[in-house]
This record gives sequence, structure tokens and C-alpha cells, in this order.
Amino acid sequence: MNTEVLALIEGKRVCRYSSYRDTDPTDLGRLSYGDLKPLEKHQTPEDTDFFTSDYLSGSDYCSSGSVEVSNHRVFLEKYGELPNVHDVYGGCGTFAVAVRLDSITPEMLEDFAALENYPVLNDEDHSEVEMEAENEAWENCYRSDFTRELSKAFPEHEDTIASWSNEQVDTLFYALMERTNTYWEHESGNNAYVHLERVIKGATEQDWCIAMQRLYKTKMEAAL
Repeated sequence: MNTEVLALIEGKRVCRYSSYRDTDPTDLGRLSYGDLKPLEKHQTPEDTDFFTSDYLSGSDYCSSGSVEVSNHRVFLEKYGELPNVHDVYGGCGTFAVAVRLDSITPEMLEDFAALENYPVLNDEDHSEVEMEAENEAWENCYRSDFTRELSKAFPEHEDTIASWSNEQVDTLFYALMERTNTYWEHESGNNAYVHLERVIKGATEQDWCIAMQRLYKTKMEAAL
């Protein structure tokens, strides 16, 4: 094992593969997190052991977030077809990358070293991961939460709100976000969160006039 790899793994999580199902993981594309046993202090790393970087690992219930999700994706896109580079899966959304020590390339060493100084492999991909989390959160719960809370704040417009299309709801929501300087926040587990109460406080009667005009225009266009 060369000195660069030894320096990389010093104090880091190095694992030994152990599974009753397979004795050799060479041909496996993915590995179970439970089959990777961290080395104990008295154990000496061997070439066939695996390095699992914290920068590429996470789960739904730990401190990881969009950074680790992006790094995991970018690293596998870059190196996933190389020998002895494995995607790792586990319970509670656990994900990681395991690279056998004798298969760590000079380019990988450069990337791992860069992560020590700046924890994102690709800023553009990281932004995409955050946007995907925001869109998923909006589609799964926040759109319905927004319309419900908006109806509570403006009960006289409840019927109007109920008649809106998703596009009309989305347009008002993002207009109010911009008006109130409210932004999506990203939590552990790569979950996106937004302060709906703050967003809704930015709504005015003028918004209802505009919304009604757009609704009327949509109905007229549909009737043609």
C-alpha cells in the first residue's frame, strides 16, 4: 500500500468486507452497509479493505444532507465503472461509496484531498440536488399546506383558492417568497423546508385581484 493511501485513511473509516452470502465482493455492483465492518484499533489495514469517506456517506437520520447526496452521485458517475468501486446501501436511507484500498487512483486521491478543503465535489450538481429536494417537498406536502394555510388567513377567498390550478398556486407562492425574502432551507436527510407563515404574511388584496384576472383569462382561453 503506497504512502498516499496510508495518509488518506489515517484516522478515517476503513472497513473489512464480511458476509455469509458472498466471500468475494469483487463482482458485486452494490454492497450492504452491514457487510462492511469497521477495523478495530488492533487491526492493520490490508489492500483488500475498503475506504468509505464521510463526505460521500449519509442516511435519512444523520447529519448528512444535500452535500453528501451530491458528492455520492458525482463520485459514482466519475468512478463507478472502475474496478472495486462500490455503491453502498443500508437501512433508513443509508448510502455510501466503498473503494478498495488497492484500487484508489491518483485522481481519487486528489478529489478526497480537495474535499478536506471544500466539501463539495461539484457545485452545479449540488445546486441540482437541492432544487430536486425543494421540488419534491413542494409537490409532496408544501403545495397543499400552502393552500390550506392561505385559506385560513383569507377565509373570504377560500372558494377562489380551491378553484386554482397548480400553476396558479405555484405562481403566487414563489411571488410571495421573493417579496418576503424567504428561501428554502435544507435540513439533515436532504429535506427541504420553508417558513410558510412568513410567506403568507406577504399576501395582499392586490394579489387576489391579479389572481382573479388570471383565472378569468384562463377560463376564457379554455372556452375558445
